[in-house]
Amino acid sequence: MWWRWGWLCLKMIYKLFCCTISLVFFCFNVLWFFCNLAIPWCTLTLVAICVASKFVKLQRSPNEKRLLSLLNTPNDWPNYWPIANRGAGYDAPENSQAAVKKCLARGYRNVLLDAGITACSEIVIANRLTVERAGLTGNLSHHTLHELQQLSITEQHPLGSQYDRESVATLKQLADFLEEQNIPPTLFLHLQDTSALMIDQLQKFMAANETFTQRTVVISRSPLAIYQLRKLRPEIICGLWHESYLSLSILKSSTLITSIYGAILRNIIAPVIGISVVFLNKEEFNLHIGDLWRNVGVRPIVYMVNSPNEKRYFQKTMKTQYLTDSLRSEPHLLMKA
Repeated sequence: MWWRWGWLCLKMIYKLFCCTISLVFFCFNVLWFFCNLAIPWCTLTLVAICVASKFVKLQRSPNEKRLLSLLNTPNDWPNYWPIANRGAGYDAPENSQAAVKKCLARGYRNVLLDAGITACSEIVIANRLTVERAGLTGNLSHHTLHELQQLSITEQHPLGSQYDRESVATLKQLADFLEEQNIPPTLFLHLQDTSALMIDQLQKFMAANETFTQRTVVISRSPLAIYQLRKLRPEIICGLWHESYLSLSILKSSTLITSIYGAILRNIIAPVIGISVVFLNKEEFNLHIGDLWRNVGVRPIVYMVNSPNEKRYFQKTMKTQYLTDSLRSEPHLLMKA
């Protein structure tokens, strides 16, 4: 009796082995079929995209010398390296005229400020967090200019008591303020809103204010918004704010996918929209990445760099400009102290 049970077990194991082998071969054949079917089409699609990009791409910068003059030259070291985020928001109320004035007084010309649009279609220099700390909730586009100008953007800052009360400024007020300065700063205008209304209002303003346009680099997270803006006004210098790869779940799974995505971004999207600078996360930046961006004619800038050691690293080793929240931690200032 026992040998019958043994024979049945052997037959079951043999059938299971045969079924497993058949399933493996079936999966392999299906994979082979789809690969042979998909690879040519993927190749043709990439070729078509590359050819099409040649016809729709915009000129990068109307004047490369103007971009170089805006960003200063390394002869201005050490003031060349930092770009004051929101006017160095740790040192003074962020996005305020007082912060810009303090940067200029210290000899730093590169300043990044946030821009949004109100419910009454007015471009203002503010972001959502500043407004929420001052007492209003929701996006800037939910509030009118009158509501925003009732707020004090200095009171909620830790050093706010050292500054006069200041309300949210419009883009026109900022342009007038910058024109009054003895040393005009280079303004990086970071668009917090990329709606069609924002793009339309901004291009109209910049068309009517040539001096402001000559001193401004427009930054956006949206390649489409940059393309639309530069299609209307090719003379505007623009930059792309690139979010961290790690914020995109699909890019966490594979280094190959990350590399393909980066190559498409640098070699197709960047030339098509005609950007001159790109803001990259410091955690995902190295000498190789920097060289890849420079090879396509785009200047990399890293964010957010706040510690003195990190700043020294990007100055000495990476030789790359950086966005910072504080100018008090610049290495040369600490060495003097």
